[in-house]
Amino acid sequence: MHGYWSLVIFTLLGQAAAGMLILSFFSRTADTSRAKAWVACILLGVGALASLEHLSDPTVSFYTITNVGTSWLSREILFVGLFGAGLLLWLITLNAWARRLAAILGLAFVYVMSRVYTIPTVPFWNSLFTYWLFLATSLLLGSSLLLFMDALAARKDPEKKAALLLGWYPVFIVLAFILQMLVIPLQLLLAQSPFSTYLLAWHLTLLLFGAALGPLLLIRNGVKEMLPDACRACPCPLWIRAGIILLLIVAGVRFVDASCSTAATHGSACNEKAPG
Repeated sequence: MHGYWSLVIFTLLGQAAAGMLILSFFSRTADTSRAKAWVACILLGVGALASLEHLSDPTVSFYTITNVGTSWLSREILFVGLFGAGLLLWLITLNAWARRLAAILGLAFVYVMSRVYTIPTVPFWNSLFTYWLFLATSLLLGSSLLLFMDALAARKDPEKKAALLLGWYPVFIVLAFILQMLVIPLQLLLAQSPFSTYLLAWHLTLLLFGAALGPLLLIRNGVKEMLPDACRACPCPLWIRAGIILLLIVAGVRFVDASCSTAATHGSACNEKAPG
């Protein structure tokens, strides 16, 4: 299928970058963390480059933005540029106002991206519940990525580890998974045709394992004093556990992104005719 993987990569990396920025409101160090700004910029840049493979002739990609008035696909490309500009501004200035602007553009980017997939030919995606599903996956990817990056930075600092375990990122992983569990049944009820049971089962299973580790990270400090001395030292470092969470969530999101990209590939012509 032409462009299948390019759309999967673009959707996954774009959601991760947007999720990082949306969650940056809850980070005390977001204004001074140049590493996080670089990671968000690289994710969006690689995703945008990968999306060019979906075009039959990438050299004329500029013309895809000329139909902004009627096409959600053109609007998505426009917001890739706007969100990217916001990220670059944050990277250069590291100011709170630039970060907030980039976060707002990231939230708008997720909305526009979700509208590309609300295709009448694919009933499962053809509702505004798709936006909430995209927002949930963005928060899952963003929070697990930020948790992993902070765990790497704190691997030699016990105080930072304790603060990270009791921080917001594990909570957002769980809350975003719960949001997905609420939205997906509603989408199934509205759909007039069955969704792929295989993709949905793998999606929910992998996310369940990833999200279930969030509370374990959150409560580990509280229960470690109740464990025998021999069990207090966890043989698996925090950054490795955070990396496992990230990999599980990325793998789970990959299945829903694959079905999204397949829908976009088959229904793009119908989507282009949708009212703006």
